[in-house]
Amino acid sequence: MSKVAHIPVFLASDDNYAPFLATTMYSILQNTKSFIDFYILDGGISKISKDKIVRSLENFTNKSLTYFDMSKCGLERFPNLKHYSLNTFSRYFIPDLVPAIDKAIYMDVDIIVKGDVAELYHIDLGDYPLGAVLEDFYEGNYKTLKQKVYPAYNGGDKYFNAGVLLLNIKNIRENKTMDKAVQLTIDLFDKLNCPDQDVFNILFENNFKILDYKYNFMPDHLKFIKQKHPDLVLPEPVIIHYTGPKPWKAMSNRKADFDEILEKTEFKDDVRTKYKIEERASKKSYLLFGILPLYKIKKKNNCAKHYLFGFIPFLKIKEK
Repeated sequence: MSKVAHIPVFLASDDNYAPFLATTMYSILQNTKSFIDFYILDGGISKISKDKIVRSLENFTNKSLTYFDMSKCGLERFPNLKHYSLNTFSRYFIPDLVPAIDKAIYMDVDIIVKGDVAELYHIDLGDYPLGAVLEDFYEGNYKTLKQKVYPAYNGGDKYFNAGVLLLNIKNIRENKTMDKAVQLTIDLFDKLNCPDQDVFNILFENNFKILDYKYNFMPDHLKFIKQKHPDLVLPEPVIIHYTGPKPWKAMSNRKADFDEILEKTEFKDDVRTKYKIEERASKKSYLLFGILPLYKIKKKNNCAKHYLFGFIPFLKIKEK
């Protein structure tokens, strides 16, 4: 595939994630010289948020923004799964949205870009339908896929994370792979663990280009990467993906990278206000005689921690 002046980047968001969509886009533009055509898989972003996105990015001239209303794509046919929104399945429709595009990048929006995405985009995929970064350091997902979701899966630990994908759209379109993704999601809806990611790993089992960890670096899993590959020397990441604690909600590794970019967007005050309120609402205290702290509960990252006298931890409950 020949190099082109414009790089197509697809991102999916609803209105709740609009601040992080803006943050991801800002980080891309700040670090990339090429012209970026942003294609937003719109799961209900408000006009107010879209205006803030425009203002956040107004100093960059190397961009275009196109929104696709995903409510017209029949997302209601998919089941609601765990904490995943229906818009997570929007990426299935990428090959049909812009027929002129043969290659593109897809990213989640819990991501900060630290390098030039042209480096990723110009990787030669050859005949592979996509390129992705392995999640071989985390056994839970690929073992669950094999044992509980799809016993025919033979990819082993060649299970990849679907948060950053380099897509050979021409190949995917010609093979009607996304039609198969839609049907597989419906067929396996009651078994899927990581919905779209599991489906992608089934469809592209052992048929994708393995990309360097730096193109989808998951900082909160660093210790597992080092355990799996003790001799691996990790370069500075091009893309940071917060697959663990979200940096707008909690402390996470490389949180400062996220905060630095968020501060440059029109959403910084909104995010601060919203998540400070949520943090206060997640704490409950029980006082003895209305004075002495007897019992306290703190909720964070889907986990409730219980304390005696306000500071002695005695129980931790993971919420579903």
